[in-house]
Amino acid sequence: MDESSRGYMSHYILGIHDGHNCGAALCKDGQIVAAVCEERLTRKKNEVGFPLRAIQDVIQIAGITYGDIDACVFASIFMHAPEHLRDIRSWYAVGSREQQEAESRPAEYDEAILKSRQAARTQQAMKLLGASEDKISFVEHHDAHLAAAYHTSPYGHSPALGITCDGAGDGVSATVSLCIGNEYERIATTDRHASLGKIYSRMTFLMGMMPWQDEYKLMGLAPYANQGMARFFSTPLFELLELDGMKFRKAGDLSTNYCYEYLEDSFRRVRFDVRAGAVQYFTENMLADLVRNAIEITGVGNVVCGGGVFMNVKANGAIAKLSSVKSLYVMPSAADESLAIGACLYKWYEDYPFTPGQTSSFRDLYLGNEFSSDEIEREISTALAHVSGVTVCELECIESEVIDLLHKGKIVARHKGRMEWGARALGNRSILALANDYGVVGVLNKAIKNRDFWMPFAPSMTPIAATRYIEDQKDLRPYYMTYAFDVKENRAHEIAAAIHPHDLTTRPQIVTESGNQDYYEVVKACGGVLLNTSFNLHGYPIVYTPYDAIKVFLDSGLEYLALGNFMLKKGARNK
Repeated sequence: MDESSRGYMSHYILGIHDGHNCGAALCKDGQIVAAVCEERLTRKKNEVGFPLRAIQDVIQIAGITYGDIDACVFASIFMHAPEHLRDIRSWYAVGSREQQEAESRPAEYDEAILKSRQAARTQQAMKLLGASEDKISFVEHHDAHLAAAYHTSPYGHSPALGITCDGAGDGVSATVSLCIGNEYERIATTDRHASLGKIYSRMTFLMGMMPWQDEYKLMGLAPYANQGMARFFSTPLFELLELDGMKFRKAGDLSTNYCYEYLEDSFRRVRFDVRAGAVQYFTENMLADLVRNAIEITGVGNVVCGGGVFMNVKANGAIAKLSSVKSLYVMPSAADESLAIGACLYKWYEDYPFTPGQTSSFRDLYLGNEFSSDEIEREISTALAHVSGVTVCELECIESEVIDLLHKGKIVARHKGRMEWGARALGNRSILALANDYGVVGVLNKAIKNRDFWMPFAPSMTPIAATRYIEDQKDLRPYYMTYAFDVKENRAHEIAAAIHPHDLTTRPQIVTESGNQDYYEVVKACGGVLLNTSFNLHGYPIVYTPYDAIKVFLDSGLEYLALGNFMLKKGARNK
């Protein structure tokens, strides 16, 4: 019996993020049923603009039409035009002179741009969906970040303390809110001129790396610095920003929007690793102090977090260690890609606030598309039509073959089931290896990943193995690689390839049988721990389709690809 014959029709809300790392999400009756980042479809890392392909994809995944959508919600009231976001060089490396020019600009100028952009975005959605204007709405940037974190939390705590922190969105860079039931009350706001995230991203640019993309490289580099030197050279950062109760404020006159030249002067001739260590030390301390203060002032120790600064897993680990934190949930892939999910959920609970027993916590993050054996076989035939030296075998149990190859010390790429949403591969679009031999790190980097030499890899673990290697005293439930943990000292050598070699921390994914049975069986059979890195070439998005997987397989030093139920192997003529 279908829903209509029972007298109930499902309600669908489409969430759109059309900024940096744009994407779409679809909410069905309060549950996220599909979410895709546009980059996976265009194959352009951190794609910007209107996510047309992602919208089409989530609609197809759900098996509905545009006419089934009850509401369409844009994350962020204002969003820059794509061309502004594609090339940041003209407005990123700036200083006090540019700040003075901006301050002299009339307020009406910004208001006119906002109205123009909002009208253009509304028309874009109306044209695509064939919808009337009353179906299109906007959710403030940090409300979307908060909604994503609060409503997907597995704990269900009420009240909870909601904290958001990022570069900036809609003029705000951090918030503190009390979350009670389905409602939130914002009790502290930090404006964009006192942004913790902007300082980190400007330091990333200063280091010759790409802001909004390579911040994790600084986080990985930071442990190599002499920590005493890192603390010493963090002083100029603390002279930029200070904590005022539950919000940040400028320590002087300089806005963090215009701090690049200040950082350039302050860190001239400072070693590269010390620069990374300084900004990481500063960020961990400022963020932990903000959380500590907010708990002390509100008396609420159950914390949920969203926004790009919380992509910093080392800072998340520092927050978890605070004695006043009773529980902590960080939105998976908490940067702007999560905004489409937050927009959906904000709108759902606004329109349907009294749904009994409603929960929007994730069952898993496999929210993208999957591909049938017939589709995979067709892609293999097409891709390998003029390729020699690759054998293909369809297997009844591909997992057994993967396990056997891993036990032999081989590196295996795995593409199976629905694609995982977000920045981190969670087994279905992953490259796998045993974690006990550090030598595999060099092999992976040389033949496949081409990552910066200092960057660590991360593990997938079964729950039993996790108790052997890490301490999860706060019940963080790290299913999505969201926190860094200290590895038990006497166990670090056993998983040397999947930890940070200098500070012996790790960013694990706990794999459960209910969350991903096939992948769980592989991890379990390999001693409960596998090195798991994203299935992509460096600088490109994680693979999505079978075609993407085969292309990376052919263009890299990968020897084995488990594609659905097919095993592809290099080294012999194709049959």
